[in-house]
Amino acid sequence: NALWQSSTFLAQEYSKKSTAEAIEWANQFPDSDPRLRETILGQVGARIARNDLTGTAQWVESMPSDPANQRVMDNLLTQWVSQSPEDASSWVSDINDQEKQSYAMKQLTSKWALVDPVSTAKWLNSFPPSSSLDPVVGEFVNRISGRDPEGAAGWALSIVEPGARKKAIKQVLQTWQQVDPDGSDAWQQENQIDP
Repeated sequence: NALWQSSTFLAQEYSKKSTAEAIEWANQFPDSDPRLRETILGQVGARIARNDLTGTAQWVESMPSDPANQRVMDNLLTQWVSQSPEDASSWVSDINDQEKQSYAMKQLTSKWALVDPVSTAKWLNSFPPSSSLDPVVGEFVNRISGRDPEGAAGWALSIVEPGARKKAIKQVLQTWQQVDPDGSDAWQQENQIDP
């Protein structure tokens, strides 16, 4: 429709301006249509993140926790992982808002594990196991289980919450059974996991 088209055009145009001008325009975008607002803020965030990761990160931190914030954060982390995932991990580790940090950790893990699972694992190891970290570890397990089922199984064992741990182990073993049933069976016996 015309409103979506004109809004998308304006998002592109404002994104060509300075980061501050683009953010100011985006922040004033009406929330009468939350889906449109989420889309427009996401587009602005994706465009300004290409050239200004720090400015986009500051914007994310200043926004309320809502779907628009998550869309901007997703686009920011996509750019950051392609440019400097270690810097992205430092930023995520320092986010003060617990809700935003939990979301960012899961999204960063999802993106980073695809390009560098070893560095992602090192970063995850910097946090003590906890039920709040379980969804992040679960995401990591999902991302690496096809490439490294034994490593994924080990990570699944580190999940604190018993139900989530059992579910993650079951998913890994299903994948592992398809590619290496002997290895999967041996791991189950060694770790005393019931099939």
